[in-house]
Amino acid sequence: MGYHLSTNHITRGPMRKSASLAAFLATALLLPSSDSIAQDAPTYRAGLKSFTIPLPSSELVEAGPDYRVLLEPLVPINNRLVAAFLQPADLDTLRSGPSAALGRYALVEIPRRVEFSEITPELFKQITDTIATQFGAAVDASLKDQQDEANRRLKALGSSADITFDKPVQLGTLFSKPDASGYGMIMPVSVGGKTKKMIMGMIVVHVQARVLLIYLYGEYKDQSSLDWIRTTDEHWADAILQANH
Repeated sequence: MGYHLSTNHITRGPMRKSASLAAFLATALLLPSSDSIAQDAPTYRAGLKSFTIPLPSSELVEAGPDYRVLLEPLVPINNRLVAAFLQPADLDTLRSGPSAALGRYALVEIPRRVEFSEITPELFKQITDTIATQFGAAVDASLKDQQDEANRRLKALGSSADITFDKPVQLGTLFSKPDASGYGMIMPVSVGGKTKKMIMGMIVVHVQARVLLIYLYGEYKDQSSLDWIRTTDEHWADAILQANH
């Protein structure tokens, strides 16, 4: 089946809010254990390009090619995982035990439908305008579908716990630049009767004529959590653009 590049096609799949909401399940997701954790070089292949992805912050490290696959269940099927960053303690826990609850972490993804397409500045502007509208809008009935998808993913990994998404708070646009924009969301997530408020910052980056989708997650506590997600996202976007200039 052929693919016709258009903003409508792009936003229909990986750009939709369901793509970002699905990954909230990682706060209590049961992940397989591993024997060791490798540190990878900061260059990653996607869409026939080599991208340099600096660390999002000093508290996170990249999982490496052998163990990055452990986080692929957190990525919507419309996207492909390019890089995954976690706290060292979470990597150690994954190495020594059958399960782990992730704290702060980040996923770099590329939309499969446009991985090999040339994205012009004009098209990128259309994409970010559409996403800004989505993140500023109220959540509709699709939230139930997103919750069901998350639970199917959990059961596929052998978890018996159900996850429940409460109505998220849209934070709208965190920053906007010609080649990068950031958006935010806070959502209560309940697993096994325990509820956490999670904050998510999504960065859309236009680099080397490709579009990268970058998600940064953490537990929401207070205003400092919002300051952290906004500052880290913008600084990370700037670093990625500079590294691939």
